[in-house]
Amino acid sequence: MQVSKQRLKQLILEELNKQDVKDIVDTTVEKQLKHELPKVLKKELEKMLKSKDVKSDIGEIAKKVIKQLYKDLSIQHPYIIDRIKV
Repeated sequence: MQVSKQRLKQLILEELNKQDVKDIVDTTVEKQLKHELPKVLKKELEKMLKSKDVKSDIGEIAKKVIKQLYKDLSIQHPYIIDRIKV
């Protein structure tokens, strides 16, 4: 039994509704993202971390955190500093 191309196309369109097509595309994109995203993300992070601007920003953030930690320890918990053995 030979089915014409038009009839075949019509059967395919009847069988695949919008939700089916969306599900197929979603699963395909999700699989591809799971495979490729870590590689691309790692590559971009390596590129960004080599930048002098990013290094200086990280340094400034670290300085602020250390300063705040020192202030909190010295003002609110001075006994912790006293426990440090030199």
